[in-house]
Amino acid sequence: MKSLRIIRQTSLLWLGGMALAVLLSACGRLPVIPPSDTTGAQDNVRRCEQPFLNRPYRLIHSLEATVAGRTPETLLGITLFDPRARRTHSALLTLEGFVLFEAGGGKEVHVERAVPPFDTPRFADNMMEDIRLIFLAPEGRLLETGTLEDGAAVCRYDDRQGGIIDVVARRGDGWEITAYGANHKTRRKVRASAVQSGMPGVVELTGYTAVDYSLRLTLISAEPISAGDLQQQPSPGQTD
Repeated sequence: MKSLRIIRQTSLLWLGGMALAVLLSACGRLPVIPPSDTTGAQDNVRRCEQPFLNRPYRLIHSLEATVAGRTPETLLGITLFDPRARRTHSALLTLEGFVLFEAGGGKEVHVERAVPPFDTPRFADNMMEDIRLIFLAPEGRLLETGTLEDGAAVCRYDDRQGGIIDVVARRGDGWEITAYGANHKTRRKVRASAVQSGMPGVVELTGYTAVDYSLRLTLISAEPISAGDLQQQPSPGQTD
């Protein structure tokens, strides 16, 4: 029964993406970015790139998922990344090792395993969108950059889908990423902290969709891999 409850609650996390434009049709206003000089702008761009993976990695996290303010449920997330090819392979498991969902790919997501209701049409796309927002640099062009009053670098990117991504990189510990829809309403907010050797120990994501949700990822392990491991590595679904 606990596994079934986890499945039902967690499946809501990524299902609201398509409905967002209808539910939040009013236009929002993007935060103003204080400009910086040319030298500062170049430094800001470099700092804004630091939150994102620059080589293939395998990351394992414990994942606390909260839907509509309910008691968090804990899962295990295993994800392989190839940033250059923008390919990922990800699996969600119960703490007992049961694979709830597994998928991978680049622009197109290929689902390898999905326990109902994880097999809904939008679940895979929205889950991968969360993962890419957190760990992969924005694909679109840099629109503007500046420096906040506290010295944090901020960079604004086009997300190539009509939306905007803001990255705020702080000089101490951590960074924030905010994704806005075409109407400039906030869709997702990410906060990373407890950074060691460039890797955040804790990542918190809040999604504003048909059902608001939050994810808290606590890093268990981070292992550099080769790009070929995304095809060669046995998946969790092959070992249970």
